[in-house]
Amino acid sequence: MSGRPVPIVVQKNDSREFELDEDALRSVLLSPEVGDKPVCVVAVAGAFRQGKSFLVNQLVKYCVNKGSPNWLDTPSLPNAVFKWRGGIEGETTGINIWSKPFVFTKPSGEKVAVILMDTQGTFDCQTSMQESTFIFALTLLTSSVTVYNLMYNIKEDDLMNLQTFCTFGTLAQNSTNQNSCAFQKLLFLVRDWSFPTQHPYGHQGGKNVLDKILTVNENQEPAHQRLREDLHQSFEDLECYLMPHIGLRASRDKDFDGRPNQLDEEFVEHLKQLVPRLLAPERLVEKRSAARRGQPATGEELVRLFRTYMEAFRENKEVLPTTLVEIMVRVTSDETSKMAFELYKSTMDSKIQAHGRSLEGFLLYSYHSESKREAIAAYDKENQYARSKALSATVDKVRKSLETRIEEVFGTYVLKNNNMAMHEKARERAKAEERAKAEERAKAEERAKEDKAGLFKKTVDVTSGIAAGIILSPFRAVTSVVGDVVDVLSRPSESAGISQRVILKSIVEK
Repeated sequence: MSGRPVPIVVQKNDSREFELDEDALRSVLLSPEVGDKPVCVVAVAGAFRQGKSFLVNQLVKYCVNKGSPNWLDTPSLPNAVFKWRGGIEGETTGINIWSKPFVFTKPSGEKVAVILMDTQGTFDCQTSMQESTFIFALTLLTSSVTVYNLMYNIKEDDLMNLQTFCTFGTLAQNSTNQNSCAFQKLLFLVRDWSFPTQHPYGHQGGKNVLDKILTVNENQEPAHQRLREDLHQSFEDLECYLMPHIGLRASRDKDFDGRPNQLDEEFVEHLKQLVPRLLAPERLVEKRSAARRGQPATGEELVRLFRTYMEAFRENKEVLPTTLVEIMVRVTSDETSKMAFELYKSTMDSKIQAHGRSLEGFLLYSYHSESKREAIAAYDKENQYARSKALSATVDKVRKSLETRIEEVFGTYVLKNNNMAMHEKARERAKAEERAKAEERAKAEERAKEDKAGLFKKTVDVTSGIAAGIILSPFRAVTSVVGDVVDVLSRPSESAGISQRVILKSIVEK
């Protein structure tokens, strides 16, 4: 099996601050397997030493075997998996993802790249509240499905750990005046469920438990009532799955490595049901784009999201609901700005290319104004926080930055247009010079033809004269002889002493 865990968010030992390894993140999210496909990010979060990494390994095994019916029965995974072990000490630090994205084809024919994420323990005695909130916030913000791994039951403290994010979700939704939720899917995974006789293991039992726990009633404290309301308002989908105990060998057998034959049979059966509920192609939840409403996020956008979130968390050490709202506004505005900027460039390119040559300055500026107006309008329309007066400062700041970028890139269009005009003039001069040379060559050829024709005529005249003289000479001689004969015959025969026959003979000899 190819692939390995890749740390993308690492905690420094000296300062305990978190850093993003963007190169590692890019190596996965910008890999050819992802390309421009929609991305589904499945993350597991929760307290340490409660089997998070073990679960992620089962997700890896399912994906490696492409969801085949016997995916769990394959040999034990190699060593290069998410590390886990029994005991009381945690194993995972920061955030790790699997190095090889898994590509699944949905029933619609659409291909989706699946990214699996493991996180360090949160909300426990080993992790500060600030660290826990940071890890959980980053997990919720970057994943499309978060598995909240719990033990025994869903306790009020488990819900209170979500208070910050629920308050943020409500603030974010109220800021947009829309029904879109801040987060996508949250699955409460209750391990070692203690009351199977009341609510059976599995999805339906989990649904009944979750409905009961999240029901708002008058006997609850106002804060608890508000928390439950905010949960429903913050997540698009809330589910729960009740799991049986993994089996005693997990804690008693020193050679335990998680092979199916070491697990409790009932646990194995529910593992075979749980994992496909998360990863079966027809159940994949695509990560939602922060800028393109209704569209899935791509790997490239996720890289930018991680980078922006990490920068914002560094600036704001304490993760508060208002802080998260400001971060979300910044992320959404930045992504929408990028989309609007690309729209400006594509609009300008199409307008300019339609002419196929350089433009007059006034026309180029007219196209720039139209394209800029369309881009700014798209930014305001697609940015779900643009209509919130309370958040206008960040929205306006990013809008001004967008306008500045557009003006800067317009300068490159002007430069390109000027260069194109210079090349066109140079080509026109070259063509004019070539035409002049061609005309001169044509004139020279015409003169040469005329000279040749005149010489030919003279030659013909001379030749004709010579030929005429040669041809007419015999006729002149004959004419002279005939004349002499006529003259002799016309003479009187007075010269008796000369015979006419003699005279004629002499004429003929002549």
